[in-house]
Amino acid sequence: MGFFRAIGRFFARLFGLGEGALNNAGDKMLTANESTIRAQFRKVREDLLKNHTTVRNAVANLMAINEEKKNETEELNKKLKELETKKVGAVRKFKETNDVKYQDLFKEFSVQLQKATESISLNKTFIEQNSSNIEKYKSQLVMLQTRIEELKSQEAQAVADITSSRQITKLNELLSGLSTDVNMQGLEAIDEARKKALANAKLSTELSQTSKSAIDDELLAAGSDIDEEFAKMLAAEEQKMTANTEERNI
Repeated sequence: MGFFRAIGRFFARLFGLGEGALNNAGDKMLTANESTIRAQFRKVREDLLKNHTTVRNAVANLMAINEEKKNETEELNKKLKELETKKVGAVRKFKETNDVKYQDLFKEFSVQLQKATESISLNKTFIEQNSSNIEKYKSQLVMLQTRIEELKSQEAQAVADITSSRQITKLNELLSGLSTDVNMQGLEAIDEARKKALANAKLSTELSQTSKSAIDDELLAAGSDIDEEFAKMLAAEEQKMTANTEERNI
């Protein structure tokens, strides 16, 4: 019983090996390059393969022991038949000769028969239990082999996930590392240029309007002088005409 418990504990440690090794290397893998990641998976896979070989050999030995027990049981069954026959022969010979040695042989055959029967019973129990464990270990070996095969796809997936995650992290760092102040300074420069352009346009309009108003005022002023001169000349002419008329009347 202790032997089977030891085998069971060995399998429990074995099936936890791959997962534990990968978990312990988790932090390193997150910051490792592709070669390091693949090297870690390769190491775990190699360890599992070594243990797979060890367990497979152990299971093969258990199967060999089972075969020995089966062969031993066959020999014991043959011996049982022989002992039963010898017991009958001892009884018959004792009846014929009344020799006590046949009685002693009968007793000896009975003891051997009892021991052989007990050995057969023990072998039967051992074979049944051992056969059950062998089938269980075979299933576990198949699971272990499947896990080893799965490591190949897990390796590729891990490389892809970690590589893409690293790229995303770099992009995020790049984006978060961009200076917001620089971007705002650029926008502020554009806004300042826009304001200056608008101010220049407004100033130009105002200056244009001011110049036009000044010209208009000058023209109005000039026009006002002409009217005044015209009025003066007109008044002078009227005075002359009045004077001439008065002279003719005299």
